Amino acid sequence: MRKYMKVIPLAIALACACTGIAQAASLDDILSGVQVDGKARAYRFTRQFSPNGGAGNKSDVSAFSAAAILNLHTDTAADGWGFGVTGMTAQSLGLNNGNVDSTLMGTKNQITALGQLYLQYRQPLYMVRAGDQELNTPWMGGSDSRVLPATYQAALLEINPIDHLHIYGIRETAWKSRTSSNYFQNNLYYNSNWGGDESYGGQPFTLPGTTTTSTQKSSGTLAIGADYKANGVNARLWYYDFYRMAKTYYGEATYTYKTGTGFDPFIGIQGMKQNLGNSSSFFGQGTVHGMFTGASTTGDVNSQVEGAKIGVNIPHGSVFVAYDKVDYKANNFGGGVIISPFTANYATDPLWTTSMIRGLVELGPGHAWKVKGTYKVLDNHLRLIAAYAKYNTTYKGNSQNTYFDATYFFSGAYKGLSLRDRCEISTGSPANGANTNKFVYNRVMGEYDF
Repeated sequence: MRKYMKVIPLAIALACACTGIAQAASLDDILSGVQVDGKARAYRFTRQFSPNGGAGNKSDVSAFSAAAILNLHTDTAADGWGFGVTGMTAQSLGLNNGNVDSTLMGTKNQITALGQLYLQYRQPLYMVRAGDQELNTPWMGGSDSRVLPATYQAALLEINPIDHLHIYGIRETAWKSRTSSNYFQNNLYYNSNWGGDESYGGQPFTLPGTTTTSTQKSSGTLAIGADYKANGVNARLWYYDFYRMAKTYYGEATYTYKTGTGFDPFIGIQGMKQNLGNSSSFFGQGTVHGMFTGASTTGDVNSQVEGAKIGVNIPHGSVFVAYDKVDYKANNFGGGVIISPFTANYATDPLWTTSMIRGLVELGPGHAWKVKGTYKVLDNHLRLIAAYAKYNTTYKGNSQNTYFDATYFFSGAYKGLSLRDRCEISTGSPANGANTNKFVYNRVMGEYDF
């Protein structure tokens, strides 16, 4: 029986205990206000590698996928009982041959999954939800830069004690990656096909012994966080216990000064601290860090991040400059590498200097700076983004990423349709792999929201 059957009764029990209600909600109550919405997508990804001579050059890869995401749910903001069901499918339509970009939809011709199946209970001051669901937290979210998002088997408690403040408690027990058809007790540090999971695009380690034994299954995650947004302040404070991997303390805050002129300057800071004794960790069980040659594989997990940004919102756009630093710790695991079980190699972490291709999570200890500008034209139908990031790292050398992004949003009879082209050029070695000094990643993305 699927694991969510163990979690849904917990949500019901918590809701009943909090409200003291004795009667169950009627089926008519639950089914009232049911909504249907979704997305249809068609993506084409290409990766091109420029050789720098010698052996070991990477081959160019590409992939196409059409996908559909259909949601059947009650109003998530309405009081009382509610539910959500999401079906997902991705199809290559037989167009993927030769060297395939497996990060788009894996290596098979199709993915079919029940992405969400949850039950929730909401009151003005709190909400309880349990089952298969999407999460939206800094280090554990949908990572929705492919045709299908990641989803989680989890119990979620949200409390709203005062206006503009939201407090969260989450217990995650399994997840479905962006290329998986089912839920598994693993994460992005597990090998592709671990336990039969078609998970691609992560940053796997070499696991000891038989990788499908219960001792190697992930124990999940406990997360507690708070978000506050009001009066120009946007702040988040989160604690994650990625069991047997890292205890993570993360915070960020941005203040925007409203001038009334349309030109509003802002400044922000972010920071993170991680630790866990190696003897009790996943990484201490004979695993080998497969990315940072020369880095410690036996030290305690101990990472620290400091970052800041400054910028200005302008009419129809914004521009900012950001800086992040991951402290080098020679005697600690990975030299102080950030442990991020649900974003590693996805490049979907919340650090402000992360690029489309990668960031300091993937590159390891070092520092980075990034400048990014966004501007909307044609009555806000066309959004243009450009960015440049520079990385100086201990193990992966120096590299730089130049990014261009254009999205056109249709209106009228075609409202909901958008066409997007994202292109990033990464130069510098060894960040781009052996004997490769240039990596061009282009993503053409069509989407219709209904």
